[in-house]
Amino acid sequence: MVKKVFAAPLSNPAIDVREGTYQQVSQNPLGHYLARLWWTLVIVGGLGLLIFLIWGGIDWLMSEGDAEKLKAARSKIIHALFGMGLLATSFALIKLLDAIFGLDILNLEWPTP
Repeated sequence: MVKKVFAAPLSNPAIDVREGTYQQVSQNPLGHYLARLWWTLVIVGGLGLLIFLIWGGIDWLMSEGDAEKLKAARSKIIHALFGMGLLATSFALIKLLDAIFGLDILNLEWPTP
């Protein structure tokens, strides 16, 4: 007599539960990496934005009325705000593509055979 034994499903501890199962990730590796790359760029860009705003603010306070130092500080703050606009635009563009065309770039589905 053959006894059937059901094994527990395999899980990979390197993949977070929120990212799905191993089978889902292996069917769609490019979409997973694109989403990770975008989120990494947004996080690094946000940290850079914060650093440049603080640096520009400190330079503005320390300019002591010198026009050149004030101009450099203002330039840092303007460039940081421009970077914030780029980050917001990338997020809005991704959400717009999802709303209009139903194309969720952060969760791509590739056809599999």
